[in-house]
This record gives sequence, C-alpha cells and structure tokens, in this order.
Amino acid sequence: MTGIRIKPELCLVCKGYRNLCGLPRCPILERRLALSRVGRYINGHVDGSSPPSVVVGEVGYPVVKVMFNIPPNIHGIDAAYYDDPSGWWGRLSLYDIIKLRSSMVAASMRIKVNETQALYDNELAPASVSEKPVDMEARLKGKLTGLSINELLVPTPPAATALRINVSSNPKVPRVIDRLINDDAKASDAVWEAYKGGLSVYTLIRALSMGMLGERRRRRLVPTRWSITAVDSIIGGRLRGRVLSLPELSEGLLFYGEYLGNRFVIMLRPGAYRARWIEIWYPSSALVTGKDAVIHVVDEDYGGRFSEMDGGFYAARLPILEYLNKTGRTAEVVIFREVLPSYFVTVGNWHIRETVRRALENGPIGKGTEVHELLNRLLTYKGALRFMPSRISRITDYLGVEHG
Repeated sequence: MTGIRIKPELCLVCKGYRNLCGLPRCPILERRLALSRVGRYINGHVDGSSPPSVVVGEVGYPVVKVMFNIPPNIHGIDAAYYDDPSGWWGRLSLYDIIKLRSSMVAASMRIKVNETQALYDNELAPASVSEKPVDMEARLKGKLTGLSINELLVPTPPAATALRINVSSNPKVPRVIDRLINDDAKASDAVWEAYKGGLSVYTLIRALSMGMLGERRRRRLVPTRWSITAVDSIIGGRLRGRVLSLPELSEGLLFYGEYLGNRFVIMLRPGAYRARWIEIWYPSSALVTGKDAVIHVVDEDYGGRFSEMDGGFYAARLPILEYLNKTGRTAEVVIFREVLPSYFVTVGNWHIRETVRRALENGPIGKGTEVHELLNRLLTYKGALRFMPSRISRITDYLGVEHG
C-alpha cells in the first residue's frame, strides 16, 4: 500500500505494536490482515456482485489493464456500498475505507484501448454503469497484489489476472446512457447531456472510462485517472460559462467543511468569477515527508486559463460552480484545503468533491462585505489554517487582493 510516509527504521523498532508513528493502528498490519481476509475466499476463483466498480489503468497505454472489482460472496444490494463515495461521506474513516476496498478482488485483464466492442459482447461495459450491483464470477491466476493507492482514485483492491470474467445477471443501464451509447455526439457533449439528465459524476466517470461516450468511430478506453479530471473539467467548464453572465454576490460568504483529516474553507466574495485553490499540507500528512508544511497554489482567471492542471482543484470547483448556478450569482472564489497529519494515506479526490458540496449545503459560517471580516473569522474558526502566514497582509497576498 503506497501513500504512507513513515520512516522504515521506525517500523523496524515498532514492529506494529508500539504506535511510534502516532497512528491508532499499524497500516502495514492492516494491509496484511485485509489480504488474509480476502484470501480466505479466493482459490483461483471469485464470485460476487460488482457494486459496480471498475478501474482502467494507464501503464502500457494503448494496451491497458481493466480491473473489475468484486467483493467475494457478497451478492445483491449489499455490494453497492463497496463503491459508494457519496454514501461513505461522514460515515467511514480512512481505516474503514481501506478495509472495505481491501475486501474486494480486482479481476484484471489487458485490452487495447480501441477494442471497446469486446467489453459490450461479454456485457462487461453495460455492467460497469449498472444502476444496481451485477453478479460476476472470475477465474484467476497468480497471487493477489496489494491494495493500490492513488491521489485521484479510490483505493484499487488487491488484484489478480483474470483468465475469464462472466456477467451472470442483467445490468440495468441508465436510460440516458443507453441513449447516448447509440448517439454520435462528441464525448464532451455526451458528458454534459448525461449530467443534465441526472447521472451521477461517478457513473459518468465509469462510462467515459469504458469508452461508452463520444463519436462512435473515435471511442476508446480512457484511464480512470484521466476520466475523473475530464468529467470534472467538462461539467465545470459548462457551468462556468453560465456563471460568467450572472449578477455578482452582494456580500462575501464563508463556508467550512471537514472530513478524513482534510479541512476546507470556501470564500465567495463580490466580483467577476475567478478562482484560487490553496492547499496546505502538514508535515507527516500523506504526501509530505519533511518537517515543514507545503503550500500549493493554483489559479483560474476570468478567461478560464489555469496556472496548472490540478485534479483536486477541479473536484472542489465543481460543487462551487453548481452552487453559484443554483443561487443565480457569480463571485470570486478562494478555496483553502488544509491537510492534517491524520490524512496519512490518500484515498482519491472524491472526498474533496463531497466535502465541499456538504459545506455549501450546510450554509455559510460567516458573512461580510469586507475581505478582512471574512479573514478574521477564517483564522479563528476551529483553528483552521494555522500554518498560513499569521499576518493578514501576507494572507491577502495569497488571496490576490489589495490590503490596507
């Protein structure tokens, strides 16, 4: 399991029981226990209902791994919870997520990205976007790999090469996807159409990954990491186009959300739309090995140009643009993400999208026409952002505004 930043020599002294890393449970032992649990049900064969859950890899492109995730001996609606980010929010801890994902098996096959028809012929493509869990059984070879961690993806379960994967129940394909499969619209238009039709972002990501959307002659498998950013970017871009013509907010608004050792502060203030993303990663958090906090800033200007691409920013930006569209206002946007040491392993960017959405749904924690009013509240609320420079004037430099 990658993503954990603990010195190896500390592990040698600790041996999993002295808690020298400060974590409540040893992540290495947890991984081994998870593998032993799932291994009890695997003897070259796995049978269960996929939530659905599928991951398209990128290594070796244009010949990629496609992994269908199956919880052994779990059938029917109970399987849905194994891949349900919006349902996990606020309920599952990092350990719960790791345990849940480790309890599945990824049946892996390699396929050329332009051979999407093969996944229709054996019902695997329709199964990947089904509205309900789909029964699958797979014949496997070799040993299971460990849990795979990626900053953008939900943890990928222990995997083994599949000799055969069979779908043994009928997938229930969403009506809007069924229609778009037979359409010849561009992928970006299809994503937007499906989103307007009420399809969840997570189903859209799987549909795009499995090559089910876009002009038929150009359809390809899309690595899941790429499709996550693409879906957030496409929908966000369309919403942004609407936001630009809306009237400005009359006063500043401040929102707060927290989950999985990540704190989010969203500041909306009167002005034409532009956005700034500020991440503060604490020492000992998942991606920081040094003693100092790391600050990362991404900007989006009025013209839609980004200082750099960042999947976390795209994920946070989407619910904010949804909020602005719903309220009929445009605004300058600043998003702070504070990553605590308790976020010791990355579990994908879904929690960014969901936490920001919940923060906006819960309503503002503060209002004010002056940015200094909002900053004062920000700096005192739950101790947030204490690694930011302490002087108001320095913080306004990060915000890109004038200060007195």
